Amino acid sequence: MAPTRGQERESLIAEAADWLARLDVGRASREELDAWRAADPRRAAAFAEVAATWNRLGELPAPEALLRVKSSITRRVFLGSALAASAAGVGVLGWMERDYFLRSRIVTAIGERRTLSLPDGSSMDLNTDTEVYWKFDDQVRKLWLRRGEAALSIAADLVRPFVLVTAQGLTTLAAGQFNARLRSGELELFVLSGQALLKTVSGQNKEVTVASASDPRRKLITDGQQFEVAPAREEAVQSVQAWRRGEIIFNGQPLSDAVEEYNRYLSRKFVIGDRKVANLRLGGRFLTDDPQRFLAALRSAFGLRVTDDGTSAIVLNSP
Repeated sequence: MAPTRGQERESLIAEAADWLARLDVGRASREELDAWRAADPRRAAAFAEVAATWNRLGELPAPEALLRVKSSITRRVFLGSALAASAAGVGVLGWMERDYFLRSRIVTAIGERRTLSLPDGSSMDLNTDTEVYWKFDDQVRKLWLRRGEAALSIAADLVRPFVLVTAQGLTTLAAGQFNARLRSGELELFVLSGQALLKTVSGQNKEVTVASASDPRRKLITDGQQFEVAPAREEAVQSVQAWRRGEIIFNGQPLSDAVEEYNRYLSRKFVIGDRKVANLRLGGRFLTDDPQRFLAALRSAFGLRVTDDGTSAIVLNSP
């Protein structure tokens, strides 16, 4: 049976909601969105309708939350929002896009680190291959982490909460020190001091607090559906603090993990050519911008053969 007109509309609204949510957290580009809308004029209409409702909410809901409100969208609500926006001198879609493109943005290249002071007195250190956006107003301070890793020093503000936005959810950060990293579809958040209140895209809430210097630092991991919180081991804390100094620390990790970690900083990647050496345990402190010292340590400690293929990879093999 062919879908009814109502079913087709529901499907288009769901697609538009997903596009808007992905655009907001940086998982879709303006060019991709434009291509999707241009393929069918009904898509453009659906996107404008969802954008109007999004603007009315005054908040950036998770995709599931936005889909729950889609059934309440009516022609009266849509036209009312459009007229209000037009009265302000800007179209509904134009207002949403203006808000999006007014965000400040910074990107680090592979192997690059940057430190930035934010308008509220907070600061952030960005690790290799990282992209963030931020937008502060009179009500809220928001920082979008699209990829990579950022160490955040959050300044106190009695009026405006500081919200870290990722694909996994919204995390409200109180004054303190934090390290946020995206890896394999998960958010890894170290709470070194202060308080973090996570709301995942699935609607779950979790509060993590490190109130004093004597409290153990905490590590939170979430994929947006489930989360895990545990005391952060000292060697893990040392690692997240070391990268800000341009260092990388290994404490008995398998060579396969060490290579994966080091490759974050390299345009020309290391490759393990012989899987027999992947489980060798490695320890030591290295500089992220000095891979030759790392290779020398592998030769000295394990007798590994290092082959430079002259193009894109440096291959590690057993003796």
